Amino acid sequence: MTIAGQIEQLIESLEGAATCDDCITDRLNLSVRSQANAVTRDLGDDKRFDRGKAPCSLCGSTKTVVRHRIKPA
Repeated sequence: MTIAGQIEQLIESLEGAATCDDCITDRLNLSVRSQANAVTRDLGDDKRFDRGKAPCSLCGSTKTVVRHRIKPA
C-alpha cells in the first residue's frame, strides 16, 4: 500500500477524530513529517475529509488537522 493509502486508511479508522501531521507521522513511522503533510493537504480538497485548525485528538495540540467526514446514518 502507498504512503497516501496508509494515511487515508489511518484517518478513516479514527472515525472523524481530528489528527495532526505530526501524529500521523508518528503512528505510521514515516521518515519525515512532509510526507504526511503533502497527503493531508491533498485530502483537504477531497469532500470526504476536512482540514483546518483544531485540537488534535491524539496529542491535544491545536494545529492544522485532518478528519474524515462521517456520513449520517
